[in-house]
Amino acid sequence: MADTTDHVDVEAGRPRAAARAKSRPICPQMPPRVWKGCIGLVGVACLATLITVLASITDLGPSDQILVKDPAGHWVRQGPFQGVIFTTYPKEMRQGTLLQPHQYAVVKNQLSGEPRDIDGPKLLFLGPYDKLLKVSQKVVLQDNEYAIVKHSLTGVIRHEEGPTLFHPGVFDTVLRTRSKIVLQKDEYIRMVDGVTGAERVVHGPVNFVPIPLETSINGTKQDLFLNIDLSALLLNRNTGEQRLVVEKGAFAPGPYEEILEVRPLIYVLPHEALVVRNERGQLTVHAGTDAQDGLGVSFFLPPYSEIFTMMWSDYSSLPADSSSRVLVEKIDVRARKIFYEYEVRTRDNVKMTLEGTIFWQVTNVSKLVLSTADPEGDVWQHARSVLIEAVSNATLSDFMTGFNAIVMDAFRRQAQDGFYLDRGVELQSMEVTRFDCADPATSSILQEIIQETTNRINRLTAQQSENDVKAAALTADILLERQRTELITIKAENERLQAQMAGEATGMQLMKGAATFIGGLNESLPSIASRVELYKLHEELQSRNKDTYNLASGSTATYGIS
Repeated sequence: MADTTDHVDVEAGRPRAAARAKSRPICPQMPPRVWKGCIGLVGVACLATLITVLASITDLGPSDQILVKDPAGHWVRQGPFQGVIFTTYPKEMRQGTLLQPHQYAVVKNQLSGEPRDIDGPKLLFLGPYDKLLKVSQKVVLQDNEYAIVKHSLTGVIRHEEGPTLFHPGVFDTVLRTRSKIVLQKDEYIRMVDGVTGAERVVHGPVNFVPIPLETSINGTKQDLFLNIDLSALLLNRNTGEQRLVVEKGAFAPGPYEEILEVRPLIYVLPHEALVVRNERGQLTVHAGTDAQDGLGVSFFLPPYSEIFTMMWSDYSSLPADSSSRVLVEKIDVRARKIFYEYEVRTRDNVKMTLEGTIFWQVTNVSKLVLSTADPEGDVWQHARSVLIEAVSNATLSDFMTGFNAIVMDAFRRQAQDGFYLDRGVELQSMEVTRFDCADPATSSILQEIIQETTNRINRLTAQQSENDVKAAALTADILLERQRTELITIKAENERLQAQMAGEATGMQLMKGAATFIGGLNESLPSIASRVELYKLHEELQSRNKDTYNLASGSTATYGIS
């Protein structure tokens, strides 16, 4: 045991005597066993220290990190590292987080509670008190896209416009991704701010990102193309005023403007009239004859104005007991025809049904709209009352023999009573096309009377026709004889003229022959009388020769008388 102690002391570089000299004064009474125990404890401690040192050797790779949780303050060491980290406090090995270019990480400091974001690409090592909350993908926004982002602390919403690789903030939440609003050249969109209510109109061609909380009311709209036949009535919602846009071309309303309606150009033909009522209730008549060329007028309906319409009775067809009602905007000023079917009673209390037509015409539109709302109904009813009155003053026999005169008398009286003039209309004619008895028995008798009258008229017509035929034949004979007389006269005159012309020709021929014969004897017979006597003898001889020739060549017989 002593050798061992001396050996240790020698290896330590100390003389054994000196060691004993020094050890003795310290604890001269310590027994050897105690010394052995102390030396054993020291050896165990050294062994434990060696084991601890060996265990504290740390090898960290490039993506490794060690967290030492020291009560005085956590600390970290990240690789690459190889060495001894001597500590008795808990340790935690952590891997670094590799962030790609399209990723980002949200890290929270556990002491301050404040989060922060770390952008990739990067190998992320956390701090001593950091905690990795999440690793998220960045938002890829194309050229035609934008992102709606909300800040979770303030609640503020903003828009991030592409093209970009968007990295949201710590407190940002991407609500959704939308396409940008693309407007063509002939398009527009009305945008309203959801916070202030402010309104704006964006016109194409453009693509744009709306302001946060800005929405479209009606979406994308086409521009309104105005031409010579179209106009637009606008309402300004700020002032409440209306205006009419008639400029030709593409039109889009401005902010706070609304297209109430598209108004076409109103054409009023030469035979028409249109009444317009303005905001004060005043009426204006637009007549087709107002134009200088007489071809009609055209105009746009002004703001705050409307077309004055009326409901007229319609008697354009039978039966006319109960008329229908039609909406009238344009008033036709040409002659109009209505049908009627009235039940009347004669003075001898015979109930009859009359059918016919009434022709009437609008002459003054201003009077018409001021005095009546149903001029056709007024004409029909007034004509009915006048005709009932006229028939009631005549018997059935009088009516049958002179119903045309009765109707015309009623027409003349009602045309002059001022009723139609006050309403701006004119009654042109009233005709009865059919009448019949309402009572079947009376109707049968009336049919017999009508049949007998018809037969009588037919017989008279037949007799008249026969007389007309005979008179025509006699007239034709007289005309024929007159023409024969004229023919005989003309023939005689022609024969006389022919004989005259033939005689004159023969005379001229004889005269020329005589003149030639007598003139040829000037030298041989100077005496004219001798030459004339000789010419007579010559002619007598020619006549005898001719007669002899005719007698000899003909079939006649010659007899001698003694």
